[in-house]
Amino acid sequence: MGWRQIFPQPVGLLPYPFNFVILPYVDGWADFIDNVLLLKLEELPQDWLFLKHLKEGNIEEAALSVSSSRDDELREYNIALLTGEYRNVEDDILNTLLRAALSSECEVVSTGREDIDALLLYRKAELLEGEGNVEDALSLLDRAIVSVKDISPLFEQVIVFKKAKIIIDNKGANYALVALLEDLYEKLEDTGADFLRADVAFTAGNAYSALGNLQQAVKYYGNALTFFTIERNPFMYGLVNNNMGLAYVSLPASSLEDQMRLAYGIQCFKNALKVFTKEKYPNEWASVTMNYANALQYLPTANPIKNLRRATELYGEVLEFRKSAGDEVGYARVLANMGNALAHLGELEEAEKHLMYALSIFSKYGMKEEVEGVRQILDEIQAVKGGTHG
Repeated sequence: MGWRQIFPQPVGLLPYPFNFVILPYVDGWADFIDNVLLLKLEELPQDWLFLKHLKEGNIEEAALSVSSSRDDELREYNIALLTGEYRNVEDDILNTLLRAALSSECEVVSTGREDIDALLLYRKAELLEGEGNVEDALSLLDRAIVSVKDISPLFEQVIVFKKAKIIIDNKGANYALVALLEDLYEKLEDTGADFLRADVAFTAGNAYSALGNLQQAVKYYGNALTFFTIERNPFMYGLVNNNMGLAYVSLPASSLEDQMRLAYGIQCFKNALKVFTKEKYPNEWASVTMNYANALQYLPTANPIKNLRRATELYGEVLEFRKSAGDEVGYARVLANMGNALAHLGELEEAEKHLMYALSIFSKYGMKEEVEGVRQILDEIQAVKGGTHG
């Protein structure tokens, strides 16, 4: 008896490339497969324990478990996925899956198995999206959804989520997509796919933020952080905190409660910078540091000068990074923000120098909105210097 007797296989459920792993045949497999298809992996046969290890991110334990498999061909296949090193296996379907998983050669074929067909469609859609071929990618995902509908419920939800993300990334968010994400978030509560549920929450937060519904954005970012902790996934912890911070500081600060949110936003940026250090994640560090400095300018405090001084120090650090990276537009954005902070400090001559330099770069690249913003600050400085303002 071989792996083909198990239908459907739990393909498509784990993060790439482990969404390609195949379970070997074991006696009594039907007693376990329903829970496996929902990634509820509390009780598994010995030969299936590698699936639990993979979900937990313990690749070494998974490799040990796979190496003890009695199915020689499937063992080589799964080890290839774990190591990322292609190995030729005799089974045609497994060879097709390996090529799809470990290269850009994904052949959409009919294998006689709807679960495997859906996996190939899903992978091909990912590759097409990477090439910018969005419409064909969406079309393949629609076919994949049909293939697994009522067969592998969690895999179906994975595909639906992928489709929603592609639409949001390429066509923008709308409330129909947000409703879809909220529905997915609720459905995933009954599964063991906590990492996927957190990703859905993060995407919903981004969508709400793009639509201007910042309170809902903050709610879903908070939901994402229940899984994306600094211990479990530091990069996503930093990313969610940065986006959550942006949502907080974008809320209107008219009341004491709203002013508290601004303080929460600054704390989010500090949390993100625990992960995004200049040495390890320089680009992310620069972006978050910029957001942190911007927020400090507007934080209500008894000593605003202290915050403005700190903001200019942070801008200075990012300015050096943008210059060394040759990022002219990024350099101009820092100059503009630093000029604004210097103007609030009353250092008008220095502020004008920074703003004029930023203006020249924005004009060079035809960035009309940025040019207008800088000119407004320069006009205010001239008004102050002329004594028309206090």
